Amino acid sequence: MKQKTSAIQDSYDAVKFLEAIKESQDYKTATAVLVNIFTERTQEEYIAYISSMVRTKLEKAKISGLTCLRGFAQGERVKRATILTVFFFFSSDIEILEYDFDSLSIQSAKDDFLKKLTQCSDLKGIQVFTTTLKNNVTNEFLSSISSELAEIPVFGAGAGYPVGSETSDLFVFGENIHENGIVITLFRGKNLRIYAETTLGWTPIGKEMKVTGVLNNRILKTLDDVIAGDVYKNYLGVSSPEYFVENTCEFPFMLKRNGKWIARVPVHKDEDGYIHFTSDIHKGEKLVFSYGAKKLILQKAFNLAEYMSRKNLEGLLLHICRNRVMYLKDDENLELEAFSNFYRETAGCYAFAEILYKNNSGGLQNSALVAIGFREASETDGNMYAEDCYVEDFFYGNDKFVDFTKVGEDIILNKKNKPLPFEERLVNFLHATSRDLYQANQKLEEAATIDALTKIFNRKKISERISYELKKRDTASHTNLIMFDIDNFKHVNDTYGHDMGDEVLVRVAQTAKQCIREQDSIGRWGGEEFMILLPGSAKDDAVAIAERIRSAVNSLDWEQMNHISISLGVTTVRENDDIQTAYKRVDSRLYYAKTHGKNCVVSEDLDE
Repeated sequence: MKQKTSAIQDSYDAVKFLEAIKESQDYKTATAVLVNIFTERTQEEYIAYISSMVRTKLEKAKISGLTCLRGFAQGERVKRATILTVFFFFSSDIEILEYDFDSLSIQSAKDDFLKKLTQCSDLKGIQVFTTTLKNNVTNEFLSSISSELAEIPVFGAGAGYPVGSETSDLFVFGENIHENGIVITLFRGKNLRIYAETTLGWTPIGKEMKVTGVLNNRILKTLDDVIAGDVYKNYLGVSSPEYFVENTCEFPFMLKRNGKWIARVPVHKDEDGYIHFTSDIHKGEKLVFSYGAKKLILQKAFNLAEYMSRKNLEGLLLHICRNRVMYLKDDENLELEAFSNFYRETAGCYAFAEILYKNNSGGLQNSALVAIGFREASETDGNMYAEDCYVEDFFYGNDKFVDFTKVGEDIILNKKNKPLPFEERLVNFLHATSRDLYQANQKLEEAATIDALTKIFNRKKISERISYELKKRDTASHTNLIMFDIDNFKHVNDTYGHDMGDEVLVRVAQTAKQCIREQDSIGRWGGEEFMILLPGSAKDDAVAIAERIRSAVNSLDWEQMNHISISLGVTTVRENDDIQTAYKRVDSRLYYAKTHGKNCVVSEDLDE
């Protein structure tokens, strides 16, 4: 595999670059060719022209592209240019799908796409370009993909337009041009490797605020029943809609989904005081303000670049939030250089939303940098390409506090000030005080949500998590519950004492926790009963996890006892379930297991 990138200023540049590609040996021997186009020119006629030129010159190439704030190539932001980046695949294949939501329902698009997936072998990644500002279905569509393909990264960007543009037109395009649609590229190949990772770098600060009013999945009406615009006024002193984005870019909102922090950046404040985002927001979610520290943001980007540099890549794309360039300004070049220094042909764009779904987490993002690396591995590559996972250390906490006196010492920002600027001193102060507040709140939250003995969630917290999943009706059919009970626990207490009973509770709880997935949750339901929530899981997977827990507990060694066993019930959440109906069903299956031999898993209604 290879990648070639060029910034096109005019027709002459385009013809020269495309003719050189056509005559290259790489083009002639490639099994598949993809041309990604990133342009800040939002005229439909121009998009049709440049796309037609690519098709005429490169007959075997397939096209995907979008309009954006600005494109970049080979480590440089390029004004008033179109970026063409060509991928040559020598043992892999690609397929491009397009859905126009002006003429096709979201359900029809989802059905067609999922049907395509059943016919797709050796799928390694999915690229998505979409018009998030023009529809409220993008996240619903992508979440359906994510739930079906937990191990396949879904990455891409949301279309935008240049700052100061007289028009707010935006497009995605493949074979056709769409004002309200999605263009998907499927990457397939036995030897293809795709590494998709993201970095954020902003730090949460202040109290959590509950989303109490939302329109169309991306317009925030109220937080804690206060008009969203007034929240910005109260905390930041920003009230005028003029320059609203510029005045708030340093302080995006953040929220946690499936254990992963993502940000939300406003693009507009309307006359009602409602705040418009480019990405989805949902009623009941909790938002918190965050602040940016340039050196910390850059350091995390450098860490990701260093990780990607070890993959010996043959292709590299970056999708970067426009909020980063607004805040970092000229220092944003340092991020681009960190990646282009080890891979010269790096290309990408500043987008209105970045996309990364991976391992049932992530989604539409803001303020982030998403990096996607490609390589076609050979049979002799061996362990060099063993899969590992990039883990970004976040913010502050008992073991992950970022020390501002040490971070970014080698980063020289583009300023001439010799004294430490007030901005940096203020950010350092914010970080230290936020750390202290965070650690204090962590202790309070632990007391309110963690069972003091077993150190897993208490009933209140696990119930909240189950209720949250039940509200997401689009994923309800992929949510399972496991309830289990320690067999003959009263006998343990009566025979060996309550200290031994406490030890049993602790070891069983921790053993079960080690058997579940990262995105799952376990809580003590009461006494010797426990509840496990498995979002994004198939029924068979839930039963397998339950059996793994049963076997692990049954194999524990005890000094005073032969063994301890547990009985388990499993149920899939149904469309019309609330927490009580789901609980009643899983409890009845647990009861059947307890009364029919114990030390077993029951996942069906066997006794009416």
